[in-house]
Amino acid sequence: MDADLEAPSLTYWNAFEKQQPAVSFIDFLEVYHYSPIEREQALSLFAREVEKSAKYEGKSTVYFLPACTEDEELLDTPILPEHLVRSPDGAWEYGNAIHSLGKAVGADYVLIDLRAGLSEISSPIIFDSRIQRFIVTTLNDQSVRGTSLVLEQIARVAPSEASVDDERYYDPSLIVSMLTEELRLSPAFEYELERLESVYLQSEKDSVDSRLQIKETFFAEELLYINKWDEARSKLSSTSLMVVASEWAEGQLVTAISEDSRLKPTEAKDILAEVRQLSVICQRYEYAEEGQGEDLLVTEPLRNLATNFSEELPRVVSIGAKGAGKTFNYIQLSRFKYWEIFLNRIHKKDSELEPEIYIFPLLQSAKLGDNARRVINEARSEVRATLSYSVPEFIHSEYVDRIKRVVAEENWSEPQWAEFWIKEIARTVGIDPSTETAKSLSSINRELKHKGLRIVFLFDGLEDIFQNIASSNQEKIALKALIEDLPNKLSEIRESNLGVIIFLRRDFLRYTITQNLRQFENLYRSYDLSWDQDSFVRLVFWICSESEVIGAEKSNIDNFSREDITEKLQNLWGKKLGSDNAKEAYTAFWIFAALTDFNGRLQARDIVRFLYHVADITVNRAKDVQFEKWSTSRLLPPEAIRRALKPCSEQKVEEAKEEYPSLKTWVEEILPKYPASERRIPFGVEQFEMDQPTVRMLEEMGVIYEDKEKDSEARFYMPEIFREGLGFSGTGARPRILVLKRKVLGKGIL
Repeated sequence: MDADLEAPSLTYWNAFEKQQPAVSFIDFLEVYHYSPIEREQALSLFAREVEKSAKYEGKSTVYFLPACTEDEELLDTPILPEHLVRSPDGAWEYGNAIHSLGKAVGADYVLIDLRAGLSEISSPIIFDSRIQRFIVTTLNDQSVRGTSLVLEQIARVAPSEASVDDERYYDPSLIVSMLTEELRLSPAFEYELERLESVYLQSEKDSVDSRLQIKETFFAEELLYINKWDEARSKLSSTSLMVVASEWAEGQLVTAISEDSRLKPTEAKDILAEVRQLSVICQRYEYAEEGQGEDLLVTEPLRNLATNFSEELPRVVSIGAKGAGKTFNYIQLSRFKYWEIFLNRIHKKDSELEPEIYIFPLLQSAKLGDNARRVINEARSEVRATLSYSVPEFIHSEYVDRIKRVVAEENWSEPQWAEFWIKEIARTVGIDPSTETAKSLSSINRELKHKGLRIVFLFDGLEDIFQNIASSNQEKIALKALIEDLPNKLSEIRESNLGVIIFLRRDFLRYTITQNLRQFENLYRSYDLSWDQDSFVRLVFWICSESEVIGAEKSNIDNFSREDITEKLQNLWGKKLGSDNAKEAYTAFWIFAALTDFNGRLQARDIVRFLYHVADITVNRAKDVQFEKWSTSRLLPPEAIRRALKPCSEQKVEEAKEEYPSLKTWVEEILPKYPASERRIPFGVEQFEMDQPTVRMLEEMGVIYEDKEKDSEARFYMPEIFREGLGFSGTGARPRILVLKRKVLGKGIL
């Protein structure tokens, strides 16, 4: 809870998160103080809004309540904590209010960030001894004076020592920050600590006990500049502040004894069989179109989808690059057949929802394998059976043909295309598209309500239908009507029986949404199929569990933190790309950085493909990669990991050529003119006949990155995931590449 209404830094950190809270601390104060309905009911409704922006950290569910949702709220705050304190309920009502909200959301702990000093905003909490209070100070004179004043005033209302001992109340704790070793050894350090301790109540037990607990934390330069949660988490992890925080947490919680993460002694040939199994599973999952595998990795976008649409049907465009997992999610949602089964899978509550809302895959990828087609047809048949088979069998090609025919023969406006999409939806549920009912979503909705049907329609494979999106105006209009008009029209229907989830390849957006593109992306940011460091290690762990290697169990994926999973994965690929004490990169970080482009983007397919190549090289080149030597501590040797990048990069380039025809032209017609000896990083765009449209395209794809801090013409760099496949050499540029990667991924990565 960010209760600092003068400098709400945590609120600004949170602005970088995909899932944004709908309510704020200011809203909470107003609801609690001036609720038009019963307070308990108001808190319950408010808690439901708070729960929509849940985050998941290891075994914990975290809700964040920002100070405000818009900066303007800070300029006009009708209710402040002081108003609660002055209410008839008494001086401690502010603490009661926060406790009530914590209970309403089912929280075990409520953490509050307060304004410094004895302000009207902070004092009601600072003086409330039912709350554990941590006061942070440096040892400069101004800070010590201010802190002493605060401690002196707290001491006036402090509880008895006996009530603190039995944990009914708390004394404050003091955190002395920004220490250096030199300062800690100086006489001034002892003097200032004595000064701070003396202003608070002294223990009555004996001279060595102090009621004021003081913790010391050291200066850490990396903490001087933090902009978002991930940065804070990464930068704090190695600091003394985190040590202090961990000690506190261990005192609060009963910590389970972690199981031994080391591999049990096994014969090398048995371990090689495990590696072979890993390669088989990775090959199975590399291309989602095959429809292999029946389990679902619960990622943040899927969790957000379930959280935000547990009480109403979704109206969502899920955007992702090729290989991000669009078709995989489409097939797995189809496999569920019912929306409630998907919700049950995500939420895992004791009382499961009964399946009532159908999932109907309408448009599909043209490249689906037989198994995937069977899964999709079974989902469609479920709806048809409910309609007593009165609807003709769904023939996907007929729908595609109608779309292509209209694109070729008509010159329709956006409203006409919107009506076309509505009629196609009507057709799937047995409504004659030539009738008036089929022209309006509200009419279709009434018909579905009459039949007792609720359906979520899925759209995928749009890139197969609109293959000329870059040049065809009709394709652009048709797609815009689908991804913008259709969700907007659905949002106008109250308690709609219709929902849509549209899976869209990211590059299609720039052809379709020509105005307010950023606004459109932000609208659906919660469902964006992007992969960060957290989802990267969870996907690898999930693949390991599917392969039945390293003792990975799916049931632990949601319970383990990122650090826990990273540690478990040491059984897969070791701690470092060498022995644990070698001056080598940490394996997990190295792979993540190698597979990520300069836009910070990582694709699920690249992760799975990379694992396949590492496993394949290990099996077929066991002697070359010294498998036997490394098999006592890991499954995948360092050398196999390094070698796997090249084939992975080559396949990445081949796929990118299919996705971007202009890249194909540049790679196949321009690059061959230049021998490998001339393909060096950094380079100038003029060296390889790149015009401005090509440069923009390559930058957008993450293939090249312009280092604008350099004055020379040779200031363009290439990430590893593309460099190897395009035949460029990075010799001599590595230090600068690491600097640029850190800019994109954060200091903690490399």
